[in-house]
Amino acid sequence: MIVLAMFLACGGGDPVKAEEPTAPPAPPAAATVSVGPEVLEALKTADAADGKEDKVATKCSGCALAMDGDAAHTVTVDGYALHLCSAMCKENFSKDIEGNLKQLLN
Repeated sequence: MIVLAMFLACGGGDPVKAEEPTAPPAPPAAATVSVGPEVLEALKTADAADGKEDKVATKCSGCALAMDGDAAHTVTVDGYALHLCSAMCKENFSKDIEGNLKQLLN
């Protein structure tokens, strides 16, 4: 009798519903920068730093192309994928994309 009372007090046998899986968060929107000739030249410089001109810069543009980038930390600018080395580098680079790209030309 006690077991039955506890059973009824705990929900009376209603099936336990599993939580609905949540969708993964959407990736952040790609960065948009008005691409002037200086920025375009910087993008080409970043792209060529790895020896391939394929619009994918695998050297970290935030570290002035010194470190290897990681595709998990990508910023896209005017069709170029810039792989940055870390989340912190991506965050800092994203604060002033145009200015940071122009620094690659110096």
